[in-house]
Amino acid sequence: MEYHVPVMVEEVVAGLVADPGGIYIDATAGGGGHSMAILQRLGPAGRLVAVDRDWEAVAVVRAKLAEDVRVSVYQGSFAELGALASREGLGSLCGALFDLGISSHQIDEPERGFSYREDGPLDMRMDTAATSRTAAEWVAESSERELADVITRYGEERQARRIARAICRQRQIEPLRTTGDLRRAVAQTRPQMLNKTLARVFQALRIAVNDELGQLHDALQVMQSLLAPGGRLAVIAYHSLEDRLVKRYMAELERGCICPPRVPVCVCGRRPLFRKVGRKAQKASGVEVGQNSRARSAVLRLYEKIEVD
Repeated sequence: MEYHVPVMVEEVVAGLVADPGGIYIDATAGGGGHSMAILQRLGPAGRLVAVDRDWEAVAVVRAKLAEDVRVSVYQGSFAELGALASREGLGSLCGALFDLGISSHQIDEPERGFSYREDGPLDMRMDTAATSRTAAEWVAESSERELADVITRYGEERQARRIARAICRQRQIEPLRTTGDLRRAVAQTRPQMLNKTLARVFQALRIAVNDELGQLHDALQVMQSLLAPGGRLAVIAYHSLEDRLVKRYMAELERGCICPPRVPVCVCGRRPLFRKVGRKAQKASGVEVGQNSRARSAVLRLYEKIEVD
């Protein structure tokens, strides 16, 4: 079985690789699918830096791309990209890819704790070697209010308060150590559509445990300085929270003058830093969705850095 099935490969590569001789970052290397496609588009002078937060993914990518001298593989989070770029001399990037969310492998492996469908340790850390709290520890140490706030904010779940109360009631009886324990606590609230509710709760805890939205914000900030004029940024999002963050953050960088309309001449000096590539976000084709159901929710946004006078 393939480690991870990449989404919208052709669309990503066509929109991202404008200079075959440039330096590119695949910041979510996963199983190496997008990385391989990017390398196929690069020329002999091109270079790819493949990064992933998950040590398992890093090992897979290193094994898969070991013979290609144009690629370097590193383990690291989005928040570490700036330090990595500085250490490896990666200024003036021609492109960067962020394929957000979790990989097929992470979902399919019960011991990672990402899926409510299989019983396993309630872990959910993308980097299992990190000293950060597991989901089980996070659930055990958070107040009822914190649980409700996270499930509301990151899961967009209307019954968050009731679910948080059920989790706290259950953990007083015994700790929630497995995905099955959490699943049973949520089921006690008798939601109308249990699987959808579970998906939202698990998503919320995963985002909180890994600080995914904070990491994404840091990554977008770093790309402002690392991308060269004409460099491309490609982001694939799978839920409205991360897509909204990307859309709003980049919209600010696309804005020019912010002077009031009554001011006849611009005095703010603000210039757009990025522009959209294409008129709107892209979705996976019906054919791809038929072959890979995960592609159904994927939204690809492409941006190009503008040269500022």
